[in-house]
Amino acid sequence: MKFNRPLALSVAAGMAISAFGVANTAFAEPVSQSYVVVGSDTLQDVLNGLANGTSVSGASVRSTAGTMAIGSFDATGTTSIQTKPSGPRFGRPNGSGDGVKALSRSIDGAPYTSATVGSPAAVVITGQVDIARSSSGATQVADGALRYIPFGRDALSYAHSGGSNTAFDNIDQATLKGLFECTITQVGGVTVAPVVPQSGSGTRKDWLSKIGVTEASMPEVSEGGCVQVGQEHDTTTLSNGTPFPANAVTAMSAAQWVAQNTGAGINRIGAGVKIGSPVAGVLPTTGSGTATAPNPAFYSNTTWGRDTYIVVENARVTVGDAKYDANLANVVSTAATKLGNITSSLPGQAGSVKKKYGFLAPTNTTPFRAALAS
Repeated sequence: MKFNRPLALSVAAGMAISAFGVANTAFAEPVSQSYVVVGSDTLQDVLNGLANGTSVSGASVRSTAGTMAIGSFDATGTTSIQTKPSGPRFGRPNGSGDGVKALSRSIDGAPYTSATVGSPAAVVITGQVDIARSSSGATQVADGALRYIPFGRDALSYAHSGGSNTAFDNIDQATLKGLFECTITQVGGVTVAPVVPQSGSGTRKDWLSKIGVTEASMPEVSEGGCVQVGQEHDTTTLSNGTPFPANAVTAMSAAQWVAQNTGAGINRIGAGVKIGSPVAGVLPTTGSGTATAPNPAFYSNTTWGRDTYIVVENARVTVGDAKYDANLANVVSTAATKLGNITSSLPGQAGSVKKKYGFLAPTNTTPFRAALAS
C-alpha cells in the first residue's frame, strides 16, 4: 500500500468486506483474508488495477481467487505492512528481488528482512505472502519450489531530465555503461547525474545487466562515486527524498512510462522529464500524453525487451500436490480475467488491461520453476 499517494491504494477500493478487515487505523491498511501480492514497482499499478477491478480496457475486469478479492501491496509507502489477520508486521517488500525473497521466506519460514530502510529485521512471515510481482526472470531449476508465470512483455529504456539538450534523447549502450561506471561524465557538453533504482529492484538488476555494469563496477555517491540512488520509475525525487536532479539519467520501464502518461497508473514523472532510447531511430513508446502506447519494435529488441512474471509456490498450483490450493491456482491461471491471461483480443480480458498499462504479450509463454530466493 502507498499511503502518500491516495490513488495508489492497492486494495482499499472496491474490496469485499468478507475478504478484508482494517488493521491499525493510523495506517488504514487492509488485512487480507485471501491472497497477498507484493514486490515489483514495475508491475504494481497493473496488479492494483486487476486486483481492485478496472474498466480501463473498455470492459469491467477484476482478477479474483474464485469469489475472493486479492490484495496487492505497493512497493513503497509505510516501512512495514501487515498482510493477514493476526499476522506480524514486517518490512515492506520493495522491488522484484525483495518480493520474491518475501515469498520465499513465507514458504520456508526463515526470518525475513526487507530492503526498505528502517523496517524491522528478521521477522518470521510464514504464510503471509502468496504471490510476488517480478520484472525479471530467474535461473530455471527443474525441481525448484517457485513457479514463474509469464505476465507480460515490457521493455527497459531510460528517462532523463536533460531538457532540450537533444544529446540526452539517444544515449547508446556504451555511453550508458560509462556513465554508470563514472568513467564518462558528460553528455551533450553537460555533466550527467546517473541515478540507479534502489537495492532489491528487479529493474536495477536488469538495467545493470543490459548496460554491462556490475554492482562492483558502479560506484555510488555513498562510496565516493557519482551514482545516486532513486526509487524505480519515480522521477520526482531520489530515495532520500531530495528532488530528482537536473541532467539525470535513470532506468525506466516503457510500460510504466505508458501507464504514467495515459493515467492508467500513478503519475510519478518529474517536471520536464522525458523518455530516451538507447536504440537509434527506435523509440520505446509511440504517441504522447493519454495516447502514449508501447512500440512493438522496441519491445521486441532482444537486448532491451524483457518478459515479466508473477511468482507463486509451485506446489500450491500443482494439481495432486498435498499443498494444492484451487483458488490460488485460479487467480494466476490464463482464464479471461485472471492474472496469467495474456490475450488482448477482447476488452474483457486481463491481457487487454495489461496492454493499457503498457504491457504486450510475453515472448515466453511457458511457466518455469526456480529455487527459493536466498
